Amino acid sequence: MLEKTTWQTPAAAGDPRIVNSKDPYIDLVGVFRVLRRRWALIASILAFAISVAAIYVAATPQRYTASSLLLFDVRAAEPFQQRGYPNAAADSAYIDSQVEVLKSEAIARSVVRNLNLLSDPEFISRAGGFLRILHKISNALVGSGRISTEPDQEGRAVAAFQANLTIKRIGSTYVIQIDYRSRDATKAARISNAVSDAYLVDQHESKYRLASHVDVWLRDRLDKLKAQAQKSERAVAEYKAKNNVVGADSPLLNEQQLADLSSGRRVLLKDLESSAQSYRTLYEAFLQRVTEFTNQESFPANEARIVSEASPMLVKNDPKPVLVFGAASLLGLVGGLLVALVREYLDGSFRSSEQVEKELDIECLGVLPTIRPAHDGLPKRRRDAESGDRFTSPSSRKHRFVVREPLSRFAETIRSVKVAADIAGLHRPNKIIGVTSARPYEGKTLLAANLSEMMELSGCKVLLIDCDLRNLGMTAQFAPAAKAGVTEVIAGQAAVKDIIWRDPFTNLSFLPAKAAVNRDPKAGAVLTPADLCQRTQLTAVGLKMLLESIRDPYDYVILDLASVTPMADVKAISHLIDSFILVIELGRTSRETVIDALDSVPPLFDKLLGVVLNQHQQKRRTRIRDVLRLWGGLQPWRERRFSN
Repeated sequence: MLEKTTWQTPAAAGDPRIVNSKDPYIDLVGVFRVLRRRWALIASILAFAISVAAIYVAATPQRYTASSLLLFDVRAAEPFQQRGYPNAAADSAYIDSQVEVLKSEAIARSVVRNLNLLSDPEFISRAGGFLRILHKISNALVGSGRISTEPDQEGRAVAAFQANLTIKRIGSTYVIQIDYRSRDATKAARISNAVSDAYLVDQHESKYRLASHVDVWLRDRLDKLKAQAQKSERAVAEYKAKNNVVGADSPLLNEQQLADLSSGRRVLLKDLESSAQSYRTLYEAFLQRVTEFTNQESFPANEARIVSEASPMLVKNDPKPVLVFGAASLLGLVGGLLVALVREYLDGSFRSSEQVEKELDIECLGVLPTIRPAHDGLPKRRRDAESGDRFTSPSSRKHRFVVREPLSRFAETIRSVKVAADIAGLHRPNKIIGVTSARPYEGKTLLAANLSEMMELSGCKVLLIDCDLRNLGMTAQFAPAAKAGVTEVIAGQAAVKDIIWRDPFTNLSFLPAKAAVNRDPKAGAVLTPADLCQRTQLTAVGLKMLLESIRDPYDYVILDLASVTPMADVKAISHLIDSFILVIELGRTSRETVIDALDSVPPLFDKLLGVVLNQHQQKRRTRIRDVLRLWGGLQPWRERRFSN
């Protein structure tokens, strides 16, 4: 037996009992064991994901996608563009901006109106119903009794249009791809091309509007420059006439006239002539630019052009079953693995013998597999029993499973438990063995019965005693007609030899227990709480006398005890028992429960032969319980079950 570790106090210096620490590495073997245990959960999530994908593929209408390509020519010149400066269209942000323009509601409304999509059911019915549901939900949430006005018909069509339109830039090029999905291949191509046309028309109209505004400004500016030039020239003429410098038809001064003028008048005249010349030059240059812009306005340039028109597709490409099922399978598998690992991390129960030995530092004697239905064949009854003996009921098959299936894995596990008891008996007294569990209904009765049968088959003389006075699972299986039991023996109301029952197949001796009732069947009076407590609890003094009287005639005395929690029977009689076997149900009993049980009864831990994991109905319960834990995080159902 392995050295055990207590949980009450830390180990002192030099104490050979060392608490196992968690390994810093990832146990790949443990991970594979987790996946093997949780395969049903992983498969369920994977199947659910694939089912959702199948429903989506079946329910989603098949659609065609048509594509057209739009190219932006970065060499197109803008009006009044100065040489030496880059074109604004060459900027990558400009191309991204045009992608957003193509996605705009203005383009969508233009296409809807041009193609008369308001009468197409694909753009009206589904979108309208969905939006109507959203508005009803919003009204219910805000508590408004007034029904909100639904979006107009064109708005619903635009929403449906934009839901199937995809605009994307191809890499870092100046090409934009316009994709549209529709149930009709011809309609998809027609709408994709209509989006390109609508964009080009919108750009032309924008340029015309801009050119109109610029033309108005230019002509207003040209009129002002012309007026200023004329005003300057008129000022020069008036000055010359006032000073009798030249005639009206002579624009310039001669040498004699300049000599006759004073220096101040000459300076003023030069300034007036210079200003008039500047205004005249500016006016002529601006007039030339206005003429050029007017010509460009007549033939406006556009940076975008269609390089590939959309054509009807002959193959349906949406939804893509291979892609949908592949993504669903991947997500389902990854999700199943994550849920399985999280469930395993949050699961506080024991799942393997290695886990028991690692975390409790207690030897695991074996794992009892699930008992499957088998044939009813049993060995013949022994004939060496006295004719007056009471024979146990042959109806309990699983409590005699080692007799029916001596070569099964279940029998081999029971045999290893029996060997551990024999080895322990070589070093210390080990005749009285108590079988218990941390909590009720973990399979201790099944283990106690089959262990007793195995010891009897091996040639030992064994007495099996039902000491679980509240459950009486053993008595219900072996001697349901018993009228007296261990409590009557302890009370001195019956002798052991008068109430012992024998197994007709193995000659195993069995001491039953009598059920306690609230009414005494003989006196017809209601039992007091003290009498009821006496009949449902074993007293240490009475049990000590019983065990002393049967210690010599038997090689082993197996006690089917009550569970450690919530009853106190095991704690009361623990000092009378040589060894204990603790049964833990695999995947159900938490580690905290086992540790608390061992802490509450110190002799139980000191005399513990080992732990037996019981795989009670594990495969049947795993499928149901894992699904419940997956969706609701529910704890295992704590349904009452017969002993196993």
